[in-house]
Amino acid sequence: MENKKIDFSEKRTKNCEELMGPELRPLLDLPLDGKIAKSKEIIKEALQKYPKMGLGFSGGTDSLVLLHLALPLIPKDMPIVFINTQNEFPETCAFIEKIRKSWNLKNFIEVKAEQNKMQDFVDKFGFKTPEFTTACCNYHKIAPMTKVIGDLGLNGFFVGLRGVEHEERAKEFLFSPRQNPSHIRAHPLLFWRTGDVLEYVKQHDIECNPLYAQGYTSLGCVLCTEKNFNSSAHERVGRGAVREEIMKRLRDLGYT
Repeated sequence: MENKKIDFSEKRTKNCEELMGPELRPLLDLPLDGKIAKSKEIIKEALQKYPKMGLGFSGGTDSLVLLHLALPLIPKDMPIVFINTQNEFPETCAFIEKIRKSWNLKNFIEVKAEQNKMQDFVDKFGFKTPEFTTACCNYHKIAPMTKVIGDLGLNGFFVGLRGVEHEERAKEFLFSPRQNPSHIRAHPLLFWRTGDVLEYVKQHDIECNPLYAQGYTSLGCVLCTEKNFNSSAHERVGRGAVREEIMKRLRDLGYT
């Protein structure tokens, strides 16, 4: 996908669906109750196969739904990991802290790089160039995530990504082996559409990150996230063309 122009129209969702594996495509059309049941089945299977699991929580709605689904099923002391890039929206940090307290997360772990090198990368590569985005994301997000997985000795990590978000994520599997360190990424929401996520939080009356009400439809750090005022555009239009075009490179480094 790298170096190809990204289509941010609503057609992108369909294109992503068509890239998903034959074992996943039928799951896209399950009713929400069926998707919830399947996701819980995946969580339970992961816990049986990989007893030292962690769960990534970014403050976005996908990881919020994953956390809500998983909490009744996972051990109380499972690490819930927030990777603080040091360039987060203040609203995201405040929301994560609110969830930590109100949902009584027993083993919440916040990790970050030793320092904020964002300006160093701007000076070296220019702002939002492919080289800048790769270096900045690898240093501030990917490396701290892989380090904490290794430091905690985890053999599995739950991630709330969905296949319809990006062409590279559409190619993922429910259980995906990773190296450096060796572990399995489990993706219980891989076959959920955007509408499923929104309906789930509505049904369960779950408070979401307030940034969504301000016009954001996909959340990352402040450097690579903009509002989306086009209701017919793809949900990740606010993440910028450069990041989307180099997603394979980032995922090869360990990005979710």
